[in-house]
Amino acid sequence: MLTLTNLTKRYGYRQVFRDVNCKIESGQIIAVTGRNGAGKSTLLRIVAGLLRPSAGKVLLTETHIGLAAPDAPLYRELTVQENLQFFAKANNVEAASRRLIKRRDAISTKTAPDIENVLERFHLTPRRHDLAGDLSSGWRARLQLAVATFAAPKVLLLDEPAANLDEAGHALLWELLDEQRQRGIALVATNDTREAARCDRALVL
Repeated sequence: MLTLTNLTKRYGYRQVFRDVNCKIESGQIIAVTGRNGAGKSTLLRIVAGLLRPSAGKVLLTETHIGLAAPDAPLYRELTVQENLQFFAKANNVEAASRRLIKRRDAISTKTAPDIENVLERFHLTPRRHDLAGDLSSGWRARLQLAVATFAAPKVLLLDEPAANLDEAGHALLWELLDEQRQRGIALVATNDTREAARCDRALVL
């Protein structure tokens, strides 16, 4: 589902990483680890298509990607609820997730997740009318996770996702990753050995 071939990234004369090779199959959660400055965040952004590699290739069989990172885009002037509504519309969530499922002589319709359910699941209901720019780092991390997973992406990229989460947030994060195993893959950039141990394998930069 995701193949990295001789992936290299340089900024001028500074080489971030070189010749990264990895093949990730559906159903796998991969920890991306390495020292500070090793290029964990850079690698995730290359996979997301936000940066170009200096050399090498990224082959994705699925382009439906969700990204959560400390600097991931949120509209600070919009409320929590408005951010969810905007990104749902931008990703055409309803049209993409509504499909007809034929079961013998019955036809059912699977629709997009409801905003209310997302707010409740991520414990964001009390903050629904707060501006994203006014959120604490912990609440912002929850909103970023909600935005990244709202459309049930096949490829989920998480950059230090647990850094600002409390105990309940950690439990929710691993619940989300368990669900991700059922629909695709996830790359989790982390230097936390406990988090890395819960992943299926590690890509060390």
